[in-house]
Amino acid sequence: MTSETTISQAQLRTRARIAAHVLWDGMTDPQAVSATEVPWHPEAISANWITAVVARAAPDARALQVEVTGGDDGSSVRRRIEIQWNEAGKTARLPTQLFAKSTPTLATRLSAGMAAAAEGRFLLELRPSLAIEAPVCLYSARDADSGRSLHLLENLIATRSARFCNVETNIDREQAEQIIDTLAEIHGVFLQRGDVDELTWLGTYEDFFHAAGRSGIQDAHDRAMVRAADVIPLAVSKRRAEIWPAAVNALALHGNHQRTLLHSDVHLGNWYITSEGRMGLCDWARVCRGHWSRDLAYALMTTLSRENRQAWERDLIARYLEKLREKFGITIDHHDAWDAYRAQSFAALLMWTPTLCPPAMLPDMQPEAVSMTMIERIAGAIDDLDALDVFS
Repeated sequence: MTSETTISQAQLRTRARIAAHVLWDGMTDPQAVSATEVPWHPEAISANWITAVVARAAPDARALQVEVTGGDDGSSVRRRIEIQWNEAGKTARLPTQLFAKSTPTLATRLSAGMAAAAEGRFLLELRPSLAIEAPVCLYSARDADSGRSLHLLENLIATRSARFCNVETNIDREQAEQIIDTLAEIHGVFLQRGDVDELTWLGTYEDFFHAAGRSGIQDAHDRAMVRAADVIPLAVSKRRAEIWPAAVNALALHGNHQRTLLHSDVHLGNWYITSEGRMGLCDWARVCRGHWSRDLAYALMTTLSRENRQAWERDLIARYLEKLREKFGITIDHHDAWDAYRAQSFAALLMWTPTLCPPAMLPDMQPEAVSMTMIERIAGAIDDLDALDVFS
């Protein structure tokens, strides 16, 4: 019996167990009452549960009512929550608006749910030490047996008047520099510490890539390259068979160099702008250990229009390297950085082609128009940078 067969059998058992829990949750709609329970869905959060989780420092406070007010679905189910407190809760200034990320379906439990424990530990243990704009997490838990998971975070719209970015958002030069500075801060802190590999509860980028491969993203990518042909440069389309091998080759960067902490999903939709004009980074579901160029390439190739990326990317990469040198004493050769940036374009593309043609076991994560825009931007970068020749 090969290891691949063993892995497949283990995955099937896990999926069957979680599927049974999903079916049971859907049939019984259990309400979470005590802090030891992980709510299966935001609508399952009771006033007693909110009191137990949020009001620990205010013993006389009681939640009187919890209302789900809206949200959206993707790799996780995201909902806004409003809470009415008694007078003790009001006096303690407990939050009245929160944001919940949960995994109620089989698809969400097999995608975002598997990574929920690491995301929660990052938000609670590591995020407070980083001088970045990012949401505060009040609660995080995952039940390994059922696959249920839930993060309870501040509602950034209520606390910081945040405006979340989308494909219509034009990122200007100042905002692009803030994105660069945010990445340099995250990467620089952990490069300087040099102990990120001791955080074994964080997977490696290679772990993430190979897990995605087992979920069928290569076939999804191949189908999407055909479906999206109209927005992909002809030179890239003609060599589309080389993209998956190039992404596999680029994995060597992660194993052959010092690792840092990666957000790993720094596309435009995971950035927000506060009322003060600060760029913030949310949705840390793919946090992992790997080479800094992964985030740098993915961010610039998705947050910027093709024209702005072409005009600014060399300056922005130079800024990133200078921030690492000035603040953290880390020196990286500019030529090496440029080639690493080019090499990571393939992994960036493989984050978006499967959203256009999702594999059977993954949720439908993005609207088609968003997927097409991101594929167009990243494929354009591959063409502009002659990235398919980076390993020549």
